[in-house]
Amino acid sequence: MKIRQRLALRFMIVSALVTGAILIFIYLFTRGFVHADFVDRLTQQSSLEVLHYATPQVRDVMPAGSFNLVNPSVSIYTRDGKKLYGRGEYSIPPTWLTFLQQNDVFNAERGEYTTAGRKHEVNDVLYFVFVSAKDLPGERELTFLLKATITGWIISLILSYLSGVYFSGKALQPVTRVVAEVNQVTEDNLSHRLEPDRKDSAVDEIDELILTFNALLGRIERAFINQRRFVQNASHELKTPLTAIMAEVELALTRERPPEEYQRTLHVVLQETERLATITQGLLTLARLEEGPMKTEMNSLDVSELVDRTLAAFSLHHPERTVIREGKLGQSPLQGNFHLLQTALLNILDNAYKYSSDKISVILSSTDRDVTIVIQDYGIGIPPDDLQRIRVPLFRASNAWSIPGAGLGLSLVDRIVSVHRGSFHITSEEGKGTRCTMRLPLAS
Repeated sequence: MKIRQRLALRFMIVSALVTGAILIFIYLFTRGFVHADFVDRLTQQSSLEVLHYATPQVRDVMPAGSFNLVNPSVSIYTRDGKKLYGRGEYSIPPTWLTFLQQNDVFNAERGEYTTAGRKHEVNDVLYFVFVSAKDLPGERELTFLLKATITGWIISLILSYLSGVYFSGKALQPVTRVVAEVNQVTEDNLSHRLEPDRKDSAVDEIDELILTFNALLGRIERAFINQRRFVQNASHELKTPLTAIMAEVELALTRERPPEEYQRTLHVVLQETERLATITQGLLTLARLEEGPMKTEMNSLDVSELVDRTLAAFSLHHPERTVIREGKLGQSPLQGNFHLLQTALLNILDNAYKYSSDKISVILSSTDRDVTIVIQDYGIGIPPDDLQRIRVPLFRASNAWSIPGAGLGLSLVDRIVSVHRGSFHITSEEGKGTRCTMRLPLAS
C-alpha cells in the first residue's frame, strides 16, 4: 500500500472515531431528552386525569388527549390503595402503589410501556395516579435519527477517505516530482541537482529534503571524481616503474653484456622495485586507515618520546640535514598508534628533505587540551593552484615531477591525523617553503 492510501486510510479512521463519538453523543443526548419529555408529558397527563375524575367540568376546558399520548392507560387510587378509576389494559402492580405511597415520585419502564406515578391533592383529597403509555412518536423519531446517524456516519467515512486521498495526493506531489528527478541521476550524470520548490518564501520539509539530497549528491560526485582520479594516478604511478623494469630487463637480454652493465640493470630494477613497494605499502596503509579508528590499535603514548624517536630515525638516514627543534611538551599523554603517528611525522620530514636543501624546523607546543607539532621547510613550496589538491592520493604538485616520489605522503598524514581525531593544515608559498601543522587532542 502506498503512502497516499495509508494516509487516506488513517485520516478516515481518525475521522470515523471523531464523527462516530460525536454522533453517538448526539443520539444518546437526544434519546435522553425524548425520554425525559415523554415522562414529563405522562406527569402532566396524570394531573389532567385526576382533574377530569375529581372535577368533571374540566373536561370541557381541557380534552383528555392534550399531551400527544397514544391510548394511555390510567389508574387512580385512594390513600388506602382502593382503585377509584381505571382505563386501558395496562395493570399496575401492587408494589408500585406501595412505593408511591412511601415516595413522592414513581417512574418505571416495563416492556414497551413507560409509567409515571404521582400524588395529586384535589379538593383536600389525596389521589395516587398512574399513567402508562407507549412513546410511539418518540420511538419513530429515535429510529429515524439512528438510521440518519448511521447513514451520515458511513457517508462521512467515504467522503473522508476520498478527501484524504485527494489531499494526500496534493501533499505528496512534491515527493513524486523529487522521485522523477532522482531517477534522472545516473553514474554518468552525478552533476544533476534537484530544484527546490521556492514558490513560497519559507522552506518546507520537502525543500529541506531536496537540499540534503543535493548535498549528498555533491559528496558522492566528489568521491567518484577522487576515486576516478585515484585510479588514473595509481595506474600511472604503477605503470612507470613496471615499464622501466621491463625495458631494462629486455635491454639486458638482447645480447651478452659485461658484468658492470648487468649490475647497473639490477641496480635500476632494485630502485624501481623499491618504488613499487613504497607505492603498494602506501596504498595498503591508506586502505587500512579507511576502515576507521575502531580498526586501529590505540595506546597511551608520550608525544615527547614520539618526536624524539622520530627525529632520531630521520637523522640516522639523513645525517647531513640539520633539524632544529624548538619548544617543549613535557608530559603530554596521547591516545594513539605510535607506528602510524611516527609514519606521519617521517612522511612530512621526508618531504621537507626532498623538496628543500636548507634546514628543517620542528616547533612543539601544547595546551591543556591538545598538542601542536609544526614542521617547517624552506624549499620549493607548493603552487597555490595545487595546494587544495595536495592531499589527494597520488597527486603531486606541478613543480615536483622531477623529484622522485609517489604522491602518497601527505595523503597518509591527513588520514592518520583524522583517525586520531586531530587536524592537519598546510600553508605554503612557492619558492619559500612549506609549513605543516599537526594538532592532536590529548588523552582526557
